[in-house]
Amino acid sequence: MSWLILTTLLTAQAIDPNPVAPELDVLVKLEPGITVGVDPADRWVLATQRDGDLVLPGTEQIRFIGPAALAEARDRALASRLGLDRWVRIQLEPGVDRSAFLDALEGLVQLEHAELDAMGGLAGESPDDPLWSELWNLQNTGQTVGGSAGVPGADVNVLGGAWDQMADLQEDIIVATLDSGAFDHVDLTDRVLQGRNIPNGTDDGIDVCASHGTHVAGIIAAQGDNGIGVAGMCWNARILPVVVVDPCGGPESWPADGLVWAADNGADIINMSLQYSTGTEYFHDAVLYAAGLDIPMVAATGNSNGPISYPARWEEVIAVGAITHQDTRWSSSNYGEEIDLVAPGYQITSTQLLASYGSKSGTSFAAPHVSGLVALLLSISPDLTNEEIRELLAASARDISLVGFDTATGHGCLDASAAIALLEPPGPAADLNDDGLVDGEDLLILLSSWGSCEGCSADFNGDGVVEGDDLLQVLSGWTS
Repeated sequence: MSWLILTTLLTAQAIDPNPVAPELDVLVKLEPGITVGVDPADRWVLATQRDGDLVLPGTEQIRFIGPAALAEARDRALASRLGLDRWVRIQLEPGVDRSAFLDALEGLVQLEHAELDAMGGLAGESPDDPLWSELWNLQNTGQTVGGSAGVPGADVNVLGGAWDQMADLQEDIIVATLDSGAFDHVDLTDRVLQGRNIPNGTDDGIDVCASHGTHVAGIIAAQGDNGIGVAGMCWNARILPVVVVDPCGGPESWPADGLVWAADNGADIINMSLQYSTGTEYFHDAVLYAAGLDIPMVAATGNSNGPISYPARWEEVIAVGAITHQDTRWSSSNYGEEIDLVAPGYQITSTQLLASYGSKSGTSFAAPHVSGLVALLLSISPDLTNEEIRELLAASARDISLVGFDTATGHGCLDASAAIALLEPPGPAADLNDDGLVDGEDLLILLSSWGSCEGCSADFNGDGVVEGDDLLQVLSGWTS
């Protein structure tokens, strides 16, 4: 008989990197002193120097066996104490019944434990958009931006649960962008509605200023998880482009007229990545008109490292400043008592002309993060009022400088998942059927699971048994 020690197996037969899903591998922890090998008949065996060999049950179903770990633990002594170096991975032939194979291993004294590998992932799986790794604003892993490393977590936290309901959203929320227009970009297919060009008096909403409006639109609504480009904040939002510049600037009366037009033509949210120094009463009256219709308005604070610009300066508008990938205020972001919160605004990658992408910096690109989240909030809870939305944004914002409100960063950085979590308070812990009550139906569910029950929802304390402590949880939460 010839037998192979595990280190030999690792070099002789590498673990298949692409096992057929969901046919997962079997993981086995060997008893001390046991090795795995093959005998002259090419059967997989468990071997000891003292007791000889045992042919593994179902050996003909085994494709190969090797160490479970892809790399050896650095602290070998600790790994040995834990038995981490005694785990092996068994890959079975396609189609083999994994449960039956595990049953056949049960009771073998040579094995300390045997289990099926399990699928899992991050809380909020990242989408498959090719430029995802560049989107530090959505997931900051510390990637380098502009020659410097970022701060992990300095983002708007979409993967913490904000996108969990995205596939189930039915509402088509319309976000009007008072901007330079929007191209019908490949990542915005069927998202850009027929808009309005205020200076020209036409229905042409095409972008007229270096893709500024298209960049904003992508941050709000670029389709995520479609294998193309980037992902926006709210994948079911529609963009209503309202051109209020010619080509990149103009009088305040243009955005004033555009604001009224947007409010009258179906806008649920109005994004204004604009900055004006005067703040005419005409423009303010237009803002008051939209506020009277309870339409949330979001605006950039401006990019002059000074007092907050209009329209963000008006109290009816949500004023958004910009932060960098290092969780600090962007140096040009305007500040003051009127600021509400901040969002990423430094080298933000988004949609540009036709099918292209690029990065831009400015509070113009911080504001649409907030507009996109407001669209997501309204998609989930269409009856939210403007005031309720503002309260949600403030209450959920993540402090990044002084505790509480400050004039540089407002209430803090936009936190999408925290805002979504505040939408609806969780039901009672013992509400096993999720009907908002703890009553007889929940008691019946608990009693039907009584006894040993690994992973049961009724096992509130996670000890693997549904028993008296869990019954007390139901009784203490009784609501009817």
